[in-house]
Amino acid sequence: MSSTADAIVFTDDEKKQFAQAAINALNDPANIAQFEKDIQNIGASAVGIDQAFDRVSRGFEAMVKNHGSDFPEIAGYKNEWDGFKVRWVQYLWQSRDVASEMTAVLKRYDEVFLAMIDDIKTEADLRDVVKEFANFSQEEHVTSKTMANNFRVLESDVVGFGERFSAYLEAKKVQLDQQAAALKSDIESIQKAIEGWNAKARFQDVLQRAGLAAGLWTLIITGVSLAYFVAERISAEVLMVEAELDLRAKKAELAEVNRKQQALAELKTEYDGLKPDISLIAAKLVIFGNIWDSVSTQVKEFGAILETGMSSLTNEEFRLQVTLARKTCLPLRNGLANYAVNLDNSPLPKS
Repeated sequence: MSSTADAIVFTDDEKKQFAQAAINALNDPANIAQFEKDIQNIGASAVGIDQAFDRVSRGFEAMVKNHGSDFPEIAGYKNEWDGFKVRWVQYLWQSRDVASEMTAVLKRYDEVFLAMIDDIKTEADLRDVVKEFANFSQEEHVTSKTMANNFRVLESDVVGFGERFSAYLEAKKVQLDQQAAALKSDIESIQKAIEGWNAKARFQDVLQRAGLAAGLWTLIITGVSLAYFVAERISAEVLMVEAELDLRAKKAELAEVNRKQQALAELKTEYDGLKPDISLIAAKLVIFGNIWDSVSTQVKEFGAILETGMSSLTNEEFRLQVTLARKTCLPLRNGLANYAVNLDNSPLPKS
């Protein structure tokens, strides 16, 4: 089924109901305070993400130390994760600058551009506001866009990393299982061959002793037959010695494979313990992205509505959306400003 078919479409009445409910909620000072706190607490999420990055880094360091000789590829994964951590720190402090920038943008959006709508009295006023909205929506806030994209790419890379490392562990398991099965089959074949040579040697020994005990005469005993029995016995003994050495080597190989299988199981357990942190990082990174995208999109939408003419000013849904935007701007600004301050005062590394 297509995504279009699955999309939820709201009626105009539902949109108005939602906007009015949100406005009512933001009329409550307690809700505004909570909204500001939620934005501010993104800083706490940043601390949690940073700690999660550290836990994963330490986990891979332990993996390399404990299992790196068996699985040298882990060192490459560790180095890749360390690169993610470097990028995270860089983007985090970039988000502090963006928070300050967006605080100023939201102030202008609220107090200048949204306020203009209430001042529209004539068609000329309307055209001026539409023009100002268009200019505002086209402003380039490169740092904000870059930061949002950086976090999205980092989130994607973290998710992809987890998938690739899980696939690596599974491929190693399959490889070791196949090696163990092949060695077990070789060992069984060698053991059967040894049993056959042992039986043959015992049979020849019985024949030889029986012949001598019966006092067999002529060259059958003293010559050809005796030489044959001796030669066959020596041949079987040589083959058994070689087989025993081969068997010993195969068993040693199997023991080593079994040891690696156990090490891989321990490695997977260690990695499974890191999965919640990796999931936390991926889920939280996107929080830091999209404020300017949202503002610029809304400005374009409001501008498009205003372009329909003076009747837009009495459009109930539009008026509710403008009111909601203004109600949202102040707590969002305050929350972002507090986020920037809290980040400055946090123990998070700056490099």
